[in-house]
Amino acid sequence: MSMFAREGNFVVAKFEDGEIIENLKALMKKLNARAAIILNGIGQFEHAVIGYFDGNDYIKKEIEGAAELVSLQGNIGRSQEDYIIHAHVTLGLKNHEIVGGHLIKGNVKVVNEIVLYLLEKVEIKRERKGKLMEMLIA
Repeated sequence: MSMFAREGNFVVAKFEDGEIIENLKALMKKLNARAAIILNGIGQFEHAVIGYFDGNDYIKKEIEGAAELVSLQGNIGRSQEDYIIHAHVTLGLKNHEIVGGHLIKGNVKVVNEIVLYLLEKVEIKRERKGKLMEMLIA
């Protein structure tokens, strides 16, 4: 279940289930938005996967169990007809350690509270360049 409210270009969303990347894509589609900045995200993930880009590839780390979503930021653009979510996260673990990196996957645990800023004139496009989706701004 998800809900959202919009005030001007700001969108406040609440996700209670699902996977965060897919939730953000579905929200963008529902808003009929072209691009957005992810200003803030808090809540909790379960079975999150984060990555560290070493210049050639992502070194992936799966976070077992639940983790607090301490911070989420990034942008949402498009490649062809698909939305591309480029986001980085900071996660708090049960032992109070912090881990972070590129968000690859995160299942909502309890709730995710997200704030977006929708772009009206600026377009963020993504084009494959090797293993990266390079950002193009129009």
